[in-house]
Amino acid sequence: MLSYRRAKTNDLAEIIKIYNTAVPSHEITDDEIPITVESRRDWFNHFNDDFPIWVVEKSNTIIGWCALGQFYPHRAYRFSAEISVYLTPDTRGHGYGQQILNFINQQINDHLNIKTVIAYVYENNLPSQKIFERSGYQQCGCLPQISFIDGKLKTLNIFAKHF
Repeated sequence: MLSYRRAKTNDLAEIIKIYNTAVPSHEITDDEIPITVESRRDWFNHFNDDFPIWVVEKSNTIIGWCALGQFYPHRAYRFSAEISVYLTPDTRGHGYGQQILNFINQQINDHLNIKTVIAYVYENNLPSQKIFERSGYQQCGCLPQISFIDGKLKTLNIFAKHF
């Protein structure tokens, strides 16, 4: 069984450690090299009661994290969020991603004033695309060859869900 709690500053190192496990694939993140805790302090500090970040625990061990970040820093987008979900490599493919999205959906429905959630997923990241689709997200856009990672142009798919 998974449990969730709001991330604290002292969780940042574990959040970055989990994020960095996704970097080598060049299919999940935009980063080509691992990031540092110090480089993400400002990013972490932008999360709040309206746009939270959680850690995901199993048996009192952090196995992942998820966040609803501010989509765009303009008042017109104050009810829109960008979603992030990351798991440790040994927990991927066990249905936890789906459980995390269910948790986030419940948080939005019960506590958060968010009307639209946007997910950016690279075109070759089929597992993430399937999870979002199963959770009611629809692909609503595509940014062809938008990023250059590992010497290759990558296409980013955009998924959205309205609450």
